[in-house]
Amino acid sequence: MEEPLRTLVVGMIGGGLMGMIFIGHLALVLVFNPPQSLKDRAVESSVTKLFTIASIVIYLSWNMLAIFMAFAAQALLTGDDPHISIAPSPAYLFVVVFVTLFLAIPAFVFFRDRKNHLLGELALFIGVFGFLIPNMVVAVQYG
Repeated sequence: MEEPLRTLVVGMIGGGLMGMIFIGHLALVLVFNPPQSLKDRAVESSVTKLFTIASIVIYLSWNMLAIFMAFAAQALLTGDDPHISIAPSPAYLFVVVFVTLFLAIPAFVFFRDRKNHLLGELALFIGVFGFLIPNMVVAVQYG
């Protein structure tokens, strides 16, 4: 398999994983503790179409972001002999953590009542995008 195609597959795997976990977590949060506006809307009409469309858009968005990040991880790999480690590219990991922290600040303002859920998703994001994707890129490239 060609190298860009392998990187594309790595991104799709990471994005699929993140998308499935995110949608499942979001569904559980909305079922067990829905916001008042959603409760009001559910009484007057069905929200099935809204959730279906939102799930598709969220899943595809995570995949597109992960594909982009897989190519970024490949571009930022340093050294002639990268190996699977905690952080095969420290520069890439720094960018992921910085962007996560930068986006976390407004997220904590908007989702004050769901801080634990947000912390879990941010930790998952750093795990998948900061550690899993670059290690998979190294694995398919040099393994």
